[in-house]
Amino acid sequence: MAGKRVSIKYLFFEVCTHDEKKGDCTYDLRKWIANIEKLSLEDRIKEVNGIEGRLEDIALVYESQFYVMNFMRLDVVSNTYILEANSKARHVDLDENEYIGKNTVVLYDYTKNILMIQSNRGSYGTAAIENYINSFLEEGLCYLRPINYEFSNTVGNKSYLKLDVRFANTKELTIKNSKSFEKIVSLCNEVNCMTAHVEFGLGYTRGTELEADTVQGIIEEIVDENNKRCISSARVTISDVQKSEIFDLMHNTLNMSIIFMVPPRGELAFETMAKRMADDYVEKKIRNRAINCLERG
Repeated sequence: MAGKRVSIKYLFFEVCTHDEKKGDCTYDLRKWIANIEKLSLEDRIKEVNGIEGRLEDIALVYESQFYVMNFMRLDVVSNTYILEANSKARHVDLDENEYIGKNTVVLYDYTKNILMIQSNRGSYGTAAIENYINSFLEEGLCYLRPINYEFSNTVGNKSYLKLDVRFANTKELTIKNSKSFEKIVSLCNEVNCMTAHVEFGLGYTRGTELEADTVQGIIEEIVDENNKRCISSARVTISDVQKSEIFDLMHNTLNMSIIFMVPPRGELAFETMAKRMADDYVEKKIRNRAINCLERG
């Protein structure tokens, strides 16, 4: 049986702290990592805000340029079952000292203090990782600041493939320049709706694109500060000759996705993820984009 293709999303953050003299500045995690490595697995377990977890694995990758860390959320409630085709499901019971582990793999670029954090529902999220790190620090607490990108309407030779917008309050939308956006708002007023979902796409048609000037005008209205509170989500898909990209116009934290092949009845090993994350981080130039975003502030 062939493996299963799994797409995993990653979000990018800068590790920061607040210094009384310097103000907000970057925070180097290497000392923290060195201290954690000295601890036993049991001593690494912390419960913060009702969430229990530990740092399971630490590895240096890409010629020791990056750390990759395997954070594990520890749950004592098991809803896992094992079954065979011809037998009833058997619940996986836990002994007193056992947990169900759900992992989150994180790459740390220590020269730029950038974290690449796996989005894994039900496991450690960004806030939990931040709290876990700080639970071992007595002073100089760190925080994770999202690395945000600014979507440019000047897309060069790229094409618009889709625009997907969900309105939370159509009654308070304002219009500045886009006639097309004005028509959308007018239609919402005609049907007297409060919420709306609008998607402009190409279906399965290949070799075509949405009209760029019209889409750009709508995007300018969407990202206007007066309209942001009225829009719950907005994403645009653009493409060049090689690939397509989805940009979140509301929550624009820099992100990327990696497709892994998971063996049947097997695991996606930490070592496999660590190597691939480091390779794609550099070779797909997401590292350059993150650095550029930080330099622009």
